[in-house]
Amino acid sequence: MKENRELLYSNRDIERFFGEFPLMSASLRVTKLCTLSCQHCYANANLNVKRQEEMTFQEITDVIDQIAQIGAMEIFFTGGEPLVRQDDIVQILQYAHQRGLRVLISSNGTLVNTQFLEQVKNIPFKLFQISLDGPEAVHEAIRGPKSFKKATDALQAASKILGKHVAVGSVMMKYNAATLGQVMAIGHGLGADIFALMLLIVSGRADATLEPDPFEQQRSLDAIFEVYRKLEGRLKFAVNTTLPPALVPADLREQGLHRRFALCSFPNILGIEANGDVAPCDGFFNNSECIVGNIRNTPLHTIWQESPLLREIRQVEPSDLAGVCGRCIFREYCAGGCRASAYLASGKLNTPDPICQRFFEANLFPKDCLR
Repeated sequence: MKENRELLYSNRDIERFFGEFPLMSASLRVTKLCTLSCQHCYANANLNVKRQEEMTFQEITDVIDQIAQIGAMEIFFTGGEPLVRQDDIVQILQYAHQRGLRVLISSNGTLVNTQFLEQVKNIPFKLFQISLDGPEAVHEAIRGPKSFKKATDALQAASKILGKHVAVGSVMMKYNAATLGQVMAIGHGLGADIFALMLLIVSGRADATLEPDPFEQQRSLDAIFEVYRKLEGRLKFAVNTTLPPALVPADLREQGLHRRFALCSFPNILGIEANGDVAPCDGFFNNSECIVGNIRNTPLHTIWQESPLLREIRQVEPSDLAGVCGRCIFREYCAGGCRASAYLASGKLNTPDPICQRFFEANLFPKDCLR
């Protein structure tokens, strides 16, 4: 069994095994409108976006059909704030569920209410994520006045009505890195059973000044994992946690925690923008050269099979990774972490995950994870 898994580490072997390169998941921005204007938003979402450019309900259900027909297993609904589409977001989520896709959604919580939650409680969400970036003062410095209570009320209501797979989601930034352990405790106290830690993507409104240095990141991770230990598994890490496995403490790696997250399905993934644009993943949208098509003009399967950029991406194997990723024992498993962040930092597809490279250069990268 171990040998078979190793054979499928190669993109070429994966394509040969499945007959064509498989699409595993997709993210769909159902809107670019947002009730908040967060300083770290790589989607550049706000209330001033022209909604008439966004896909209609019929177009979105058609995209969901195409995603399912290609064979993807799950779809992640994002924005903007997905619930801004109050006229049809419930029907969109229900349709994806009816098509047999596992459903994930991320919301800032400002529009989540009991009525909405009752309408979607039949959906077995793989993840129902509410963003919380710090205790009240920190969260509101990042996201705006009164946003903390709305987010915490949403977490509490979702935990009560949906019951499970409710996540508190946090982006690690310079301004909140020292408080993320507190966020985990707050989320757990409100009933969340999942913590989704996301590393900053320096794109859109997020610039490098928001990036913590590696020593700040290490202290933040120490606090996060200490809370995790204290909660003894009652708050699990989300599968969309973007921390590379090498940065999980050795004692927790021995327990297999590093295999619960840090696995992005890239390059077996597509990002779909609210206007129908398609990119290799959600993190590539702000680079015009990375837009591989638009579903209003070209069927999704054609884009997936024929895009020159997607073909180029599939040629990059874990063994091609440069920097610390090329030396890491988790190279084949992790495949270089966040490829969008790596590309944004360098313009190349084989460069190392920025956080791991920074840790390595600061002599913080675990020695036992180097080949």
